[in-house]
Amino acid sequence: MKNISDAADLIATARQALLDELLPRLNKDQRYAGLMIANAMAIALREQRAGADAARAESARIAALLGASSSGSPHDDEALTAQRRALCLAIRAGSFDQDARAAALTAHLLRTAADWVAISNPKALRAAEVPA
Repeated sequence: MKNISDAADLIATARQALLDELLPRLNKDQRYAGLMIANAMAIALREQRAGADAARAESARIAALLGASSSGSPHDDEALTAQRRALCLAIRAGSFDQDARAAALTAHLLRTAADWVAISNPKALRAAEVPA
């Protein structure tokens, strides 16, 4: 059994201590910096919890759009970057100019944007606006 907290637990605990114990003691000028730090910690926590799933789903969607298998690990930023570049090249080459392909591309782009905004700024999303 593991008795050591994982990274997500440590970030959450540190953020809560910042918000509950330190932030109330800061003056107005320092409070803004403290809130920025707490926000950055919240983003890092969401990235740690949901980033791999978002990357894996994006990779699978790109592979489906390009008619290829997903390459690389979900934690392999280089593989996902290469897939994104290949998708850009296919768009520039006109591969998605037909209505059905354009609709599939649009659905992918909307889902990808929603996944990453859910990590960086979830308040910006409303449930009714998030594509399925």
